[in-house]
Amino acid sequence: NFGGWGAFDPEAGEMAGGHLPLTRRTMLPDLIDLFAPWFFIRSFAFLITCVEIAMFLISMYVGHVYFDGAFVKNNDMGGPSEETLVSMGAVSTPLIKNQFQFWRLFTPLFLHAGVLHIASNLLFFSQCAYTFERRWGRYAVALIFFLSGIAGNMLSAVGNPDMTAVGASGALAGLLGADLVYIYLNWNFIPARESRVELCVVTMIILLNVMIGGSKGNIDNLAHLGGLVEGGICGFSLVKILVPDQEPNRDAYRRGGIIGTLALYALFFITLYAFPSS
Repeated sequence: NFGGWGAFDPEAGEMAGGHLPLTRRTMLPDLIDLFAPWFFIRSFAFLITCVEIAMFLISMYVGHVYFDGAFVKNNDMGGPSEETLVSMGAVSTPLIKNQFQFWRLFTPLFLHAGVLHIASNLLFFSQCAYTFERRWGRYAVALIFFLSGIAGNMLSAVGNPDMTAVGASGALAGLLGADLVYIYLNWNFIPARESRVELCVVTMIILLNVMIGGSKGNIDNLAHLGGLVEGGICGFSLVKILVPDQEPNRDAYRRGGIIGTLALYALFFITLYAFPSS
């Protein structure tokens, strides 16, 4: 039941206990299945995709009309300038800390540095978000997305105070963190081969991001790390336990996720203001 946000396909192969595999079990998947498994229009994932694309087009328009162009030479991602992104709400530690523009921890989730940036983010997002939304529900995925994205931007603001940061990568990392928790909580309820394959896939994606991030100086690795950690923490409160009657610690997990999230956010503000501005 998805609350009227799309009908479940009974031929898709939902497994015992309500677990949904990452991809459809079909011999000849169509293009939608290749790029967006379990796609359905009336979903949070599709809404966010549309908003991300719209905001990118707006940022290009703002760059073209008010700044130095929609595409600037020193942006190897293929997009507007840093000044354009800052004007639209990019992470800027001095503005967050000294002018209390805390909304800059939220708005970067809808901004991207260029065509390559948004294309890679949305491709990855489409590969997993619809599956997670069918598993856990739209509200759980939305909360994980925003809480993780903001947490990633918080760590970026503290750890990279001179960097201007945009993108939903922290939120995407948070979805992976939540999926690791989902696998852990349901290890005994998911068919063994399915759980092991998914664990390997998610782990390889995380390691690949670490390797790519370590080789390029313009990738905000702290945002990825913050999102991954917060996704795992809030995942204990938000992901679905397939057989809740057989998990005696389910209430403790839920409370732990809430307490952990509050503690992480509090730690950010303490750290942000514990040290004098440079």
